[in-house]
Amino acid sequence: MKHILMVDDSTTNLKSAAEVLQPFYHLSMAKSGRQALNFLKKNKTDLILLDIMMPEMDGYETMEQIKLNPRTANIPIIFLTADTEHESEMRGLKMGALDYIKKPFEAEVMLGRIEKVLQMEDMRRNILGSSKKDLLTDLLKGEYMASEVDSRIRSDADGAEMVMVDIDGFGHFLREQGSSYANGVIIKFTEALRDTALSGSILCRSDEDEFIIYIPQSLSEAELMSYCEEICGHVMEEANSARNGGDALTASVVAVFIPKHGRDYDTLYQKLQMAMYHVKQSGKNRVHFYRE
Repeated sequence: MKHILMVDDSTTNLKSAAEVLQPFYHLSMAKSGRQALNFLKKNKTDLILLDIMMPEMDGYETMEQIKLNPRTANIPIIFLTADTEHESEMRGLKMGALDYIKKPFEAEVMLGRIEKVLQMEDMRRNILGSSKKDLLTDLLKGEYMASEVDSRIRSDADGAEMVMVDIDGFGHFLREQGSSYANGVIIKFTEALRDTALSGSILCRSDEDEFIIYIPQSLSEAELMSYCEEICGHVMEEANSARNGGDALTASVVAVFIPKHGRDYDTLYQKLQMAMYHVKQSGKNRVHFYRE
């Protein structure tokens, strides 16, 4: 059953919409933009019905915040408007809303417009589904990693780890040796990374020279250190076999423990970035675990 989040400060509107929607959809409700944004931090939804005229944070500002967050930017939005708000409807559509529904709600019109938008979104996802992988490495693209990891965290109750690998000096190497050799290094790196991956891991190429690994196992610090050192050693040795001379490339590797350092991708990724900054400032080419 599709999940709809309705955002409206009017209890009357929420109740009347619930009567129409609940037989067909799982419906969650928020009475303010701020409440909706907090809900979206922890929950997934297939569609947002968003009232334009709300106190404190109106529908436009709420939508802007939703679109700024990569994890929520692609959720389809239908604006809820009064009969007299034609200019508001146009503004909402220009901002990226896919449709609007006038108040007071007419059941058949409401259901029809929601069904149309959800069908459009299913088509969009089917098209994108074939392009979730990075073409060069066939690893998951960075923009799809968050939902995959968040889903796994909920099911991996015994703990897990997330690792970030950055190939030191890759940008300079690319400029010196060109894309052909640079791509060769990435391909060799990826092959070795796959060969050393622990059971059930999710591998992602999150940037040109940055990789994320989610490990669904409860490892000790010693076990995780051994794995990370293998990346710095064997995996980078394989990657360097594709170079055309010059200094050998190295890797900086950082890691966090789940749930100790967080229970969602955004929090964990931020801490990985902090740990990586520490490594880069300390000379690169080493392993570091995030510390509070």
